[in-house]
Amino acid sequence: MAPKRKANGDSVGGSQADEFAKPSDDTKESSAEFAKPVYLVAARDDDPAAYSVLEIDAAAAAGGDEPPRIRTVAGLPASSEPGMSFVAAHSKHGSWIVGVGGGLRAGTIIFDPRTLKTFHGPRLGYPKHEPVLISHGSEVYAISRRPRVVPRIDCEPWFECLSFNKGVPSKDCGLWVSWSDLPSPPFFPSFLNPYEFRNPPEISVSSYAVMGSYILISPQPELVVGTYAFHVVNKTWEKIHDENLPFVGQALPIGGSLFAACPISNNSITASASASVFHMSIKVPPSTLVAAVSNPSLSIQEFKLVASEDKIPWPLFCPMGKDSFCFIRLGSSCRRQSRKASKKLKVSLTALWIENTEAIMTHCQSQGAKAKDLLVAFQVKEQ
Repeated sequence: MAPKRKANGDSVGGSQADEFAKPSDDTKESSAEFAKPVYLVAARDDDPAAYSVLEIDAAAAAGGDEPPRIRTVAGLPASSEPGMSFVAAHSKHGSWIVGVGGGLRAGTIIFDPRTLKTFHGPRLGYPKHEPVLISHGSEVYAISRRPRVVPRIDCEPWFECLSFNKGVPSKDCGLWVSWSDLPSPPFFPSFLNPYEFRNPPEISVSSYAVMGSYILISPQPELVVGTYAFHVVNKTWEKIHDENLPFVGQALPIGGSLFAACPISNNSITASASASVFHMSIKVPPSTLVAAVSNPSLSIQEFKLVASEDKIPWPLFCPMGKDSFCFIRLGSSCRRQSRKASKKLKVSLTALWIENTEAIMTHCQSQGAKAKDLLVAFQVKEQ
């Protein structure tokens, strides 16, 4: 999930925000990709339990002629709670913005940006506060961000999924599909002795990505346990790397084996919070009797982003099509109207696309670890 921001504004306030985009067609390689709208979900300043859905005109930002326009398209129902997380879900039946978690009610809300209708989905098996949400295929996966062994929130089951394969899983649509329990990541506190239970470990999911049939996650940088992968078909976890993922938040796929993410330096979030491009690949051992006990292995190379000087904060990443993505900064600006000062939500959107994707991929495959010496060239559009 993208990093969160605090933003104040007209009916948009202390913001828990995530990026959303409609499905992109990877066959297109022109700036027409930026015509797709980008959606943000932000908590309201006057009611942290209520959320607004905002639409950003990404085409205006990519064109560079005028600032991106932003408008509120809907308000999510009052039954939502503080601490919800949001993600875009897709299936052959459509695309939706899904909100999950919060307080003890742990509800699910589903918003259709085409019809502007909101549906109530099933509750989680156990309440989760700010869960990590991952969209893969026609499934939405929810992982406890901070697993706990003491009630009343974020206890087992720590990992659940909800299917959109048959449409919107809501009684409002005549379809009811419950959240399904899945095995927890191995580094979660599933097995504790009585002494450990009195002082359980503090664990939080810091980094995650989706690669093919795998969901990759790592805990906070201070807890070096390596990278684990969940196979969405086999429903099993495997350790695929001895080190944690070298970025924070979600790594956004931008084509092939390339991902955009916020890098980690010296086991902490970088002060400048710049963006990097990562080449990641998973090597699966051949299915022979000898290799039957061998686990898949992860290979990672990082390339620093070539962009404007010091203009990339800790961003919200959003896919914009093949070889392209955008990052969004949220802030606030005050405007004085007569005797009252109003706070407006300020949104800065920067669109980027990679010119030499094929060269990078070829170089990574041929040079292996030496590929990190390659300078990644970008064409940058910035408003």
